[in-house]
Amino acid sequence: MREFYHYLQILKKRKENSGVIATVVKVEGSAYRHEGAKMLFFEDGTQYGLISGGCLEEDLSFHSEEVLHSCEPKIVTYDLRVEDDLGWGLGAGCNGKVTILMEPIRWNNLLATVLEELEQGHTVVSIRKLSNEEDRFQAFYSSNGKWLGNSLQRESVSLKATVLDFISSEQVLMEQNKIDSVSHFLFERLESKEKLYIFGAGPDVEPLVKRAAEFDFCPIVIDPREDRCHSKYFSDAALLVCEHPETFIAKNQIEFDSYIVIITHSFTRDQQLLHHFIHHRPKYLGILGPKRRTERLLHPEKVPSWLHSPIGVDIYAEGADEISISILAQLIKVRNQKRNRKDRRTIQSTAV
Repeated sequence: MREFYHYLQILKKRKENSGVIATVVKVEGSAYRHEGAKMLFFEDGTQYGLISGGCLEEDLSFHSEEVLHSCEPKIVTYDLRVEDDLGWGLGAGCNGKVTILMEPIRWNNLLATVLEELEQGHTVVSIRKLSNEEDRFQAFYSSNGKWLGNSLQRESVSLKATVLDFISSEQVLMEQNKIDSVSHFLFERLESKEKLYIFGAGPDVEPLVKRAAEFDFCPIVIDPREDRCHSKYFSDAALLVCEHPETFIAKNQIEFDSYIVIITHSFTRDQQLLHHFIHHRPKYLGILGPKRRTERLLHPEKVPSWLHSPIGVDIYAEGADEISISILAQLIKVRNQKRNRKDRRTIQSTAV
């Protein structure tokens, strides 16, 4: 989840403050948020994020005080299906049961290493052993093959095999009860912001960059015009590259899980970019303009079904602001699709 990446950045800024991180570890039925959703509490009462629509946060803040004082993790369960005075239903209509793990957290060298791995674009798996106090531990494994943290578990063949299987899956969170025949393990996928490459720096790109940054994308703007590809127009861009698109592509390897948006307003440049990315498919590819134009750009090749043309969700958008909203909605939909697959639910496993 990208929330952890965001909270690491907050913890880094508040190095002297102790906090509590709450993670949804199990959902039965429907709920406001799914497994992996997080919230961060600090000892001064500051809160970041939401786990429910406001139904549970006040009670969670009381539990966070207890965790801060005890320095021990705690599991809290809310049954939102019960609507009597003793239950948590409150008429909210969620009809679900939510289990939340609350853990003390404070900035340290291990978290600094995890943040560094995430900033380099690696997926990191958090491995928690939820046993008795003496046997409890947390470690991290980076998708680049590095163990971070507790070294005692690095030689565990069954643990590493489970981690690798988890990375290759699309699950956000997974429970495993019998890796060592005794303990209860919790695996969680941690990710940084997805890279969004935007080819074109026209005025209509400005609201898209701003909104993409707000919704945890990492916008990179590529355009050869120095007067347009400038921070005065794109202060929220993670990177501004004043180069011709073909030069940028030749010099840089764009990751397969990247998002590509083409808004150059140049037929020739759009054509070059489309032909390249059709044969080097990213996670998302969208191009501004009607489908007839895209057909001309790709002729004699067919327009593939996975290409988003015209780009964006059809909300009859007019003007740069509305178009940026329709594009962002589509980007978010693609990003969240894997969360709604059946195998993204928490798995209770008894196999090694």
